[in-house]
Amino acid sequence: MLTYIVLAIIDLINCTLPGQEVSMWLRPFQMFILLLWINQHKNSLISKILMTFTLLMAVIIEFVFCKYGSSLENTIILLIMVKNFFLSYLLYKDINQLQFTRKLLRWAFSYIAVFLVICALVGGKNNISAYLLAIQSAIILLLISLRKSDSTIFRHRYLGYCLMIFSLIFGKILFYDSRWFIELIDRFSFVFGHFLFFAGLLNLKLFPIKSNTLEYQTVK
Repeated sequence: MLTYIVLAIIDLINCTLPGQEVSMWLRPFQMFILLLWINQHKNSLISKILMTFTLLMAVIIEFVFCKYGSSLENTIILLIMVKNFFLSYLLYKDINQLQFTRKLLRWAFSYIAVFLVICALVGGKNNISAYLLAIQSAIILLLISLRKSDSTIFRHRYLGYCLMIFSLIFGKILFYDSRWFIELIDRFSFVFGHFLFFAGLLNLKLFPIKSNTLEYQTVK
């Protein structure tokens, strides 16, 4: 974990220095370090395999993004959707029973509507795959909300995935505007978003505080 944080700080400082270029392998290497950290914790075999595949996808996505940028935008979106499929399954399998109530459908519609609007504002008007990714991201946040968990773990998962979404948004902006502070936000969101989210999946409290258990919110 310490190695991961140190590399993140070096990466963030580097992008503020004029004339400095970060290696396209640095953030993929950070994902590999995160994978080693994850695998040292106790978890079911299927969960470890899915997390491994997810982080390997993150390595590939970040390498393609750094090397090819907007020229392979649709390929990057497709890879992210594959990665999100693994994340969705990891979250869904922790929900023992999902009842399709009016409240659940209303939440789903609200999440999807918000993400479709965000997608349109960011610049996905002519790209159907971007809208599919937006719907998929909305479903993942909905699944996080449905999971019965400690409130600290919930915050790790929810904030982590929101930061991952911020990374996608600012990564899209970087295609057209490469100013240092945009890249700083993109890097910070990518690195710490994955860190918080996977800590939540492992049920690890990075900042131990007294918290309550959140009940299923949509099945009543």
